[in-house]
Amino acid sequence: MARHASQDDDAAHWFAKADRGPLSADDRKAFLEWLEAPGNAEAYQNTADAWSTLGAAKGADGLMAMRAAALRDASGVSRRRTIFGLAGAAAAASAGGVAVMMASAAGATIRTGAGERLTAPLPDGSSVTLAPLSTVRVQYDDKRRRVRLVEGQAYFDVRLAPDRPFQLVVGDEHAQGAGGRFQVTKQGETAQILIEDGALDVAAAGQGALRRLTTGQMISGLAGARPVMAADLEELTAWREGRLVFSDTPLPQVAAAFNRYSSDQLSLAPDARLDDIRISGSFRYDGGREFANALRVGFGVKVHQVDKTTWEIAE
Repeated sequence: MARHASQDDDAAHWFAKADRGPLSADDRKAFLEWLEAPGNAEAYQNTADAWSTLGAAKGADGLMAMRAAALRDASGVSRRRTIFGLAGAAAAASAGGVAVMMASAAGATIRTGAGERLTAPLPDGSSVTLAPLSTVRVQYDDKRRRVRLVEGQAYFDVRLAPDRPFQLVVGDEHAQGAGGRFQVTKQGETAQILIEDGALDVAAAGQGALRRLTTGQMISGLAGARPVMAADLEELTAWREGRLVFSDTPLPQVAAAFNRYSSDQLSLAPDARLDDIRISGSFRYDGGREFANALRVGFGVKVHQVDKTTWEIAE
């Protein structure tokens, strides 16, 4: 039976949700009802099998069996119909966030939505942490480990393997190293590669010249204009702890950052002259609403609630 893309998305949703921990009674009931629909059980099993092929679910047979048994005992359905072949694929770090993971034998795609932060294991025991609204594609084989950041922001903790290089693609930049801790960002045509520990050899696509980035260094900017510079590691990596750190940053840039990380969205009134407001400090990245109200008190701006999740800031 042919499957629809929405079935694969739903299967990935349940795959990620269940991996966060035991399902609630309501979620178990909803999951089993979803399995009843034609093609859904097959879609779910294919997702689980693909992740197993990538090696992300090794050593989890016991957990898989316990989950299947728990669902079977609670619902009375047969083992054949309780298809729960998952484990170790990902752990969502944000409250209520469930990332979507889709996989095939050739690779995997991991993505997060607004307000979601996710840490997922990679097949070699390395890990990737995704910021909200981010997508990575993973391709591993016997000779190389290759990851592409499609959009957003990701932090990689890569196991050392000199005979199996880790290859990272961000926009037009291609980087390679044996292992370490790296952060990459892509927003439109702007790309950034930051080294927290280790080293990467970086070259733009079609250019032979390599630049070596080492601990505390980064490149950032538009294509063809990315000089090597020192990185403010505390400020640039604070999102992994659920915070945004700013130092004398113009309000429009701050609002854009909150809009990426927070489910509450900040809108700047089109005729407002707010560029002169500069922000310094550390803020919860899911606290866009609280930040808007703090602006009202601290800077005397007007804040208007447009809808349930949008707050407009005006003079």
